Amino acid sequence: MKKFTAIILFTSVSFALLGQEKPDWLDVAFRETTFPANVYYTGFAYGNAPQGKSLQETMQQIKTEAQADLSKKICLKISSQSQTNISAVSTNGQYNENENFFNQSTTKSAAEVVGLKTESYYDLATKIIYAFASVKRDDLSEFYRKQINVGLNKAETTIGVSKQLATANKKISARRKIEEAKQILNDVSFYCDLLVAVDVDSNDSSLQTGRGRELLHTVEQMLIDLEQSTLVYINCSYEYKSAKDNAFNSDPCIFCDIIAQALSENECSVTGNKEEADYELTLITSTAQRSDGKGEYGILSYYANVKGTLYNRLTKKTTVDFSFLNDPAAYASGKSPEDAATKAFKLPELKNKVLEKILPKIKE
Repeated sequence: MKKFTAIILFTSVSFALLGQEKPDWLDVAFRETTFPANVYYTGFAYGNAPQGKSLQETMQQIKTEAQADLSKKICLKISSQSQTNISAVSTNGQYNENENFFNQSTTKSAAEVVGLKTESYYDLATKIIYAFASVKRDDLSEFYRKQINVGLNKAETTIGVSKQLATANKKISARRKIEEAKQILNDVSFYCDLLVAVDVDSNDSSLQTGRGRELLHTVEQMLIDLEQSTLVYINCSYEYKSAKDNAFNSDPCIFCDIIAQALSENECSVTGNKEEADYELTLITSTAQRSDGKGEYGILSYYANVKGTLYNRLTKKTTVDFSFLNDPAAYASGKSPEDAATKAFKLPELKNKVLEKILPKIKE
């Protein structure tokens, strides 16, 4: 019974496809007259129905190709009017700047064509599938104008959130938010290109050029202001233990320098002025002997220890306390106590443990 049902279903689908009347849009003259270029964008594609592939699947592929043909016509107009954001690509050793921009624009605009109508036809005699896509320029223009306005509104909101985060001393989060606003404005710029392509009467007013330029200026200035703007003051000290545990006679500042470098690599700036800092990081390092080098194997090894606090100077609160003492991931052997302890402090595991404690609080 299931086999019979499947056969009926397949037959009905096939008859539906094969029973189509030959559409007028197959004729070039009809397409040019009924869908004039000043009113419509159109796309046309055709291809053979290959063996081993369903008719429906191939028909969908040809319809997609017709839609891509339509999108390419829009992007040809864009590429002739705007050469911004073009990146060069190498083809057989030669650079073709237009090709990459054209391909990227075609891919992106294909998803931005609304009101698109796509029809298909299968010619039983020739075994050829045809597809025709069309869309009114006015429909596209209206959609792109709305998208420009929506994008600019979204950018304004995102900029406002970034300013609030910066005021709350969450400067790293503020920078990420302002980078999001810049991407939104990049998307708006593409919609502007699309609008110019489909609407010959588009102007600064419909493109909202002044508003977009002002927002972009704000974004660029905030990106500069927020570049590594989170200031951290580091207060380092070395804690002496018993004679056998002390690997150094004075503070070597090894771990302090390591953390300072790591903070710089994570969008922070280390300052020597505590009063201007956003955060105060206190690091107290020490060493402990793990093995004295005597005995059967004669291995001399030391632990690198660190404890500390992170203090938020805006809220006047300690945000985190941490302590890593005699940690099994933070020891090393060496020819001397200094050599072993230096190696231990340079192990990335100890640095990472401290960063895992403090960075989430700094980046909130």
